[in-house]
Amino acid sequence: MKAKNLSHLNRLLYFTKESLKQYESNEEALNFNLKYWLKKKIVVRLKNGVYILRDRWDREANKDVYLEFLANKLYEPSYLSCEYVMSLYGLLSEAVYGLSSVTTKKTVSFKNDLGFFSYYSISPKLFLGYEIERFYSTPIFLAKKAKAVFDYLYLRFLKKNPINKKVLEELRINWENIKKSEFQEIEKYARNSGSRRILEVINLTKKIYYA
Repeated sequence: MKAKNLSHLNRLLYFTKESLKQYESNEEALNFNLKYWLKKKIVVRLKNGVYILRDRWDREANKDVYLEFLANKLYEPSYLSCEYVMSLYGLLSEAVYGLSSVTTKKTVSFKNDLGFFSYYSISPKLFLGYEIERFYSTPIFLAKKAKAVFDYLYLRFLKKNPINKKVLEELRINWENIKKSEFQEIEKYARNSGSRRILEVINLTKKIYYA
């Protein structure tokens, strides 16, 4: 299968090595081709066995949303959350690197030519509080504002880090951009978590910023 014959893949938002076998059944030849395409930057490896065409990426006008879609697909089930979503709402004072998501599977990360994708494990009962946006006709799952903040605090304090005013202030969260009604949503998630540590974090945050 020659590179010029890959044009039909331009309509795909991503493709797998398995999907290429319908065009090249010889495993050795397919591996050789993939290695060549990667070297020539015709194809971009997102993770082992998952790729996109460089031309498809270059032609995409809305690359930010494309990345969000890919973040969902690289590791399923997952939804974008924590620092990435918080930054969209202007809740962090510092710049954010990469796309952060939560998953019910184990914690992993992927680094490729398009960026850095991190996935943090969370309890299945807390895998909620996200909304759906669209990239073309495909769904993208992103945490709601309050849930992104909760996920961030939950993952940071569940089993580590001391809980005191100094530590909370050092998080540099712009609490003035979180309405009282939105903070009440965070409190609800904290109660549902059943974690005493998380409840302690939320109660202290309330005393500091919402008294």
